[in-house]
Amino acid sequence: MNIRDKLFGSLLDSFTTVALALIIAITAVMLIQHGTAAHQNEEAAVSGKEQAEEMYRQRLEQDKKIYQDVAKFFGQKQYAAAQDALHKVQQEHPDNPRSLIYQARLQYNTGKMVDAISSYRRAVESEPDFIDNNTPLFIGKSIMEDLTASKEKLAREKRLRPKDKEIKKALDELLYLQRRVAGGCE
Repeated sequence: MNIRDKLFGSLLDSFTTVALALIIAITAVMLIQHGTAAHQNEEAAVSGKEQAEEMYRQRLEQDKKIYQDVAKFFGQKQYAAAQDALHKVQQEHPDNPRSLIYQARLQYNTGKMVDAISSYRRAVESEPDFIDNNTPLFIGKSIMEDLTASKEKLAREKRLRPKDKEIKKALDELLYLQRRVAGGCE
């Protein structure tokens, strides 16, 4: 073995050692960065969830204030006064979907089931969180209770008037809503 082979072999060994050390260092840096990025993503996700919860909390508080009179009269079964209060709220807050829920409940409690079903459908379509049990806005259980009671009454009406298109349409909307509230597709 001559000097050139020794020198070249030694140089090659040194180069290999340096290359391996660099690869290990780069890998370590990448792992640290990955861990830091994952931690930041986790913090961002928690922050996003907290922001969403705060948004829902503020919205519920605002709705409670806006619909205070409607809820009071509704709870006292003074449906005409509740309807008047709701009409006032609808004029002041025309885009609030909670109005559709109160409208549906008033219609249901005054025997206007077909109108109530239509109002529930519009409410669910304008605010899907009403039937998403992962949000604080979820009221699907109470909607389903009204729908179940309405279904029995509408089925009776359909037997009495089998050719009534309005009853058929209401039953179709009711079944659609039941699927949506239960988590099914449209």
